[in-house]
Amino acid sequence: MSKKQNNIFKFISILFIGMMATSFSSFGGEDKGLLAQADSLFKLQKYTESFEIYEQVLEGSNEASPQMLMKMAYIKEGLGDYNQALYFLNKYYQQTSDKKAQNKMEELATDHEVNGFALSDTTLFKGLVHKYYAEFNLLIFGVALFLIGIVLYRKFKSGSNATPYAVSAVVVLLLFFWLTNFELSEPKGIIIEDHAYLMTGPSGGADLIEVVKKGHRLNILDEAGVWIKVEWNGREAYIRSKMIKRIS
Repeated sequence: MSKKQNNIFKFISILFIGMMATSFSSFGGEDKGLLAQADSLFKLQKYTESFEIYEQVLEGSNEASPQMLMKMAYIKEGLGDYNQALYFLNKYYQQTSDKKAQNKMEELATDHEVNGFALSDTTLFKGLVHKYYAEFNLLIFGVALFLIGIVLYRKFKSGSNATPYAVSAVVVLLLFFWLTNFELSEPKGIIIEDHAYLMTGPSGGADLIEVVKKGHRLNILDEAGVWIKVEWNGREAYIRSKMIKRIS
């Protein structure tokens, strides 16, 4: 076996071990006791009390099941807080790609005259990846194992050139690592305060573009300290970070 193939094989081995260590690590689950308590209160229609506990669970673990997010959206809509209802519906849709949730977001956005909730191809694809997250990872991981098996066979049995398969395995493993550790692009945020100022630059002395109310969903382009660079009606704008809540 050539020195080049040996180096590639060593690289694949290190990469594979790294994937196993990071991709299947525990992410820390929700507090089951608190969640059960919140669910009981929700069934008793004690929505305010249940929401407080759901929020505590979410803040503690930074994770939420689709069922919990839908309940939080339901509670906020019932309380007349369309802004928070849109936020939790958006988080729910990211995990499920539920068309009903998308329709509900569009309905609320229309009723309250806020923009940014039309379904894009990128949003649809991102939702599908979340919905079939386990299936995507199993498929990619299975292909990677198959390719590694071929590399091992060619290295130790047939002695033939394994380089093309080794390179393919590296590409597949990197794709697997990307899917399991990184979000797709196009981060978004929802304006959470009324009378939010959109400026031409990251400064209070910049020119004013528009004053908008809460509820609009914007693409986040960059962050500059206390300012967030966003897209508004096809142009770049800046908004104070305390005025917008990141969704993804």
